[in-house]
Amino acid sequence: FRSAQVHRDPWPEFERFDPTPWPIEQRRAAAVQWAGRARAEHGSIQQFSGVTHVLATACVELELLGSLARLITDEVRHAELCAAMALAVWPEGPALEPKVFAWPRPREPWRAAPRFDDDDQTNDRAEPQRAWVAGALLTACCLGETLSRPMLDALVVVTTDPIAEAVSQQIRRDEHLHAAFGWDGLAHLLPQLGPSSRAALQRQLAHDFAGFERSVCRGIGIEQMAGRALTIERGQPNLGVLTDEQYAMIFFATLEGEIFPQLRGLGLDPERAWAERADAG
Repeated sequence: FRSAQVHRDPWPEFERFDPTPWPIEQRRAAAVQWAGRARAEHGSIQQFSGVTHVLATACVELELLGSLARLITDEVRHAELCAAMALAVWPEGPALEPKVFAWPRPREPWRAAPRFDDDDQTNDRAEPQRAWVAGALLTACCLGETLSRPMLDALVVVTTDPIAEAVSQQIRRDEHLHAAFGWDGLAHLLPQLGPSSRAALQRQLAHDFAGFERSVCRGIGIEQMAGRALTIERGQPNLGVLTDEQYAMIFFATLEGEIFPQLRGLGLDPERAWAERADAG
């Protein structure tokens, strides 16, 4: 994992973007999506920083911490790239609609990490720490990063502007590594968890499915996508924008074709979690 992270592409020449051929509505729509991606990447910085802290406290292998540290630097770069792209396509945007470029404090998508008093020798520290990290990797990597990769694949296809395409390519190269790190980490941790911790992870999966479906699909249900083919192709001028339907179709296709099989392979029950997501959400 760490050896595959060494390469870094040159920083895109954002100053060379020419906004004049692009309608203002199209530039604004692109800025909204790129700014949203910047906030999401910023949230990933916070999430993986928290995971790193817990694992460092648990005195895990330095190699594992080194991989996480590099993953955090990837997310910092991704946030910078997305924010710079949003400003490049709509430089007048911050003055016209500052809310689009607002940078609120990210919220962790999980419960607080377990903490222990150094003088307290009665608690089993390893189990709750491993269980918490397993849940964090499930949410952030196994679901979040795995879903992000095909969405970046689609952006690379539809984007017609070379700068936006370069940004998408740079981020895409990292996402599959981040997803692989999560799946490998979860596979390593699961055998160390007791029955109650594994049951909690299964319950969490239903909550995660509900949250990702709500944020990615924007009200488009799986029944609306039934029987429809996913079409991702380069056509009209595009600054790195996907439609709501494309996001939803990628979400459902990735769940069925990639995420569900890997979860089954780890001994979790994605079908049951999916059926229970309405109550969990």
